Parts: sequence; structure tokens; C-alpha cells
Amino acid sequence: MKTTSILELMIADHAKILKLLHDVERSIGIELVSLMKVFDTFEWELEKHIFTEEKAIFSSYNPKDIIQGYKMVPELVQQHNEILNRIRIMRKDLMWNKSVKFDEFKELIMAHKTFEEVSLYPKLDQELTVEQKDEIMKKIREII
Repeated sequence: MKTTSILELMIADHAKILKLLHDVERSIGIELVSLMKVFDTFEWELEKHIFTEEKAIFSSYNPKDIIQGYKMVPELVQQHNEILNRIRIMRKDLMWNKSVKFDEFKELIMAHKTFEEVSLYPKLDQELTVEQKDEIMKKIREII
């Protein structure tokens, strides 16, 4: 059956990203070229996810109450920037065989995931018209 909510689509994408992060963590200690292939896959999927949110969702979101509706967007963009910066640091650390702070990164990812799944996606599913949701979900499916 076809997914009928933004929340469902994005929860599935969050699960994929968490699995890929776990794959990276499990790959520590293997030969560098193989490790970086696993990391590249994780990084690519995470970047697509962030792109999806910022381009497919945020750019299509026109809340009725502009002040309340846009209140969370700057926080989400700030979180995305922090996540992307940490990914770049993680890449360098892996390349130089330095220890990676996976626990700290997982905490950041989980806090971000929870914020989106509790606050953002349900709000979108509730406030948007069926047509608006369908258009956003079409864009999401094209990317992820």
C-alpha cells in the first residue's frame, strides 16, 4: 500500500540512515578503501535526506500561521549544518585512522530525528492539504 503521510516516508528514510550509520560503525577496523565505501554510502544518503527536507519539504511549505509555521525551520537548518559539519570531520578522522565520536554523533542524529518525527512531520501532515502533501511526497520519492 502506498504511504499516505510525510511522517511515514521520512521515518522510513530515518531508519535507512541509522542502519547505514551502524554499518559504518561496524566497519571500523576494516581496510580503509572498504570502510570509505561504506561511509560514502552513508554520507550520500544523509545528504540526500537533508536535501529532501530543505528543498522538497521546506520550499513547499506555506503555513497558514507564518510566524508559528516557520519558527522551527531555522532550528532545523542549524541542526542540518551541524550534522553536515560533523560528517566532514568524521570523514577526515576515518581517513587518518583517528577515533570517531560515534556516540556523540548518534545523540545528535537521534535528537534531530525525534524533533522531526514529533514536531515537524506530524505538523505538516496535519496542516497541509491533500494536494500539497501529494506534491511534497512526490518530490520526496524522486529524491530518496
